[in-house]
Amino acid sequence: MIDVTPNSTHKKNINQYKRFLEKWDMWNFAFLYEEVYFYVVDYSRITGKLSGYLILDSNGDVPSFEDVKVPAYYLMLYNTLMHNTINGIGPQMKKGMSTYEKMYQLLEKNRDRIIKSNPQLKEQLDQMIEHNKEAAKRPEKIKEIYYNIGEMQRKVTRGSGYFDTNYLVRLQDEFGKYGTLMYTFGIGERALKGPYKELSQLLSTKGLGVPSKDKSTIKALIKAWLSTVETNLKKSMATFELDERGKKLSIDHQNIKQSLANNREEIAKRDFNKKILPLLRNPQ
Repeated sequence: MIDVTPNSTHKKNINQYKRFLEKWDMWNFAFLYEEVYFYVVDYSRITGKLSGYLILDSNGDVPSFEDVKVPAYYLMLYNTLMHNTINGIGPQMKKGMSTYEKMYQLLEKNRDRIIKSNPQLKEQLDQMIEHNKEAAKRPEKIKEIYYNIGEMQRKVTRGSGYFDTNYLVRLQDEFGKYGTLMYTFGIGERALKGPYKELSQLLSTKGLGVPSKDKSTIKALIKAWLSTVETNLKKSMATFELDERGKKLSIDHQNIKQSLANNREEIAKRDFNKKILPLLRNPQ
């Protein structure tokens, strides 16, 4: 009888084979480009790590590497936007805004008392009230963007089964509303750091006419905000103002939406060239 019990060398070869054994999955949508539908096939190792992409045309043929570079870019861009919507926008619309609501209510309630004592604080106080009032509405605005993108996605994955460049322009425009909202909110937060400190100091004085309970609550809200703003706000704003290399990005504050769109496109193309092109399996 022949002994077929795997020896150590046999086991090593099997494990090595398993590491390179692959499975593939075809994406359930296509990109229509110059009257040709292009599809993506994912290849992944048995470990689950992605090992490559193959782009097919409408006939199931494999176009050349050069012929699929543009379709591959748009397919990956669409997929990235959907991924960022689910993992980035989704959690934001669920965040509670009770602290902003409370701050807005207390500042508006005591506005005239504070201004009477310190008239020079009027403009900054009105900015605080408006900022907190708008911040409280933020989840609803984010939710609208999220569901609009979700509806657009369903038209592709459950409807036509494909998208084109015109569709992608509309999708990017809707996605850009989120970035504009978040960055504009961050600018407002950053601008209030000094005024909040000044208000907190003012509330420590006597004779304002502000009820002691309101004073304590406002000061506590400001203290909590200041304790997190240094790290959280800085990190959040860096996602807009710095690229993946830590290089400062140009943002025109008179045209934030377009500036952010231009920066996203530049980064997306750089990431595509660096991370996706090396994984394309279409023949060169």
